[in-house]
Amino acid sequence: MAKTSNARQDAVEAAVRLFRTQGYSATGLTQLLEESGAPKGSFYFHFPGGKEQLALEALQVFGSELRGRIQRRAAATSPGDEPAFVRALFEATARELEASDYTAGCVASNLGGELSSGNRTIADAVNGAVQSWVEAIADGVADRFETREAAVTYAATVMASLSGMRTMARAQRSTAMFAAIAEVLINGLPAVKAAAS
Repeated sequence: MAKTSNARQDAVEAAVRLFRTQGYSATGLTQLLEESGAPKGSFYFHFPGGKEQLALEALQVFGSELRGRIQRRAAATSPGDEPAFVRALFEATARELEASDYTAGCVASNLGGELSSGNRTIADAVNGAVQSWVEAIADGVADRFETREAAVTYAATVMASLSGMRTMARAQRSTAMFAAIAEVLINGLPAVKAAAS
């Protein structure tokens, strides 16, 4: 029984890796099976919805993992030091790209770019993952903003900047602009609110 659950997990982990590096369309079922070590028969047992179901599960795993990393970075930041949190998000993304030799894309970006215009299920899942990241970033900067809506708007700007910078860095094979973009966003943070007397 353990082998069955491992085969499913192995397939999802292989899908995360492959969808990040080469996207959905360029990743064939044969490659997924080879990377995961799963026999073809067990693939359809675990994923009766085929490659699309696997993509949705890979997105869920990737989305939860990234949300957890954002939340841990926010928790590690001292109250009032939201700039350190924003810097940490950009630094971590830059380090991950460099460590992967600029192959580490984003499952949500790749699936969204390839499939969401014609597939409402994928579009909704991508939107759900991205919104969860935006909410986690908003939690990390909320003390600087008068309203939740303003914190979410700022967080969406951070998320969009991270996504765009990842795309640019992969194309340019350079993370040189990450720190500068982080500082632009930090300059957009409101001042620390004065304590009520």
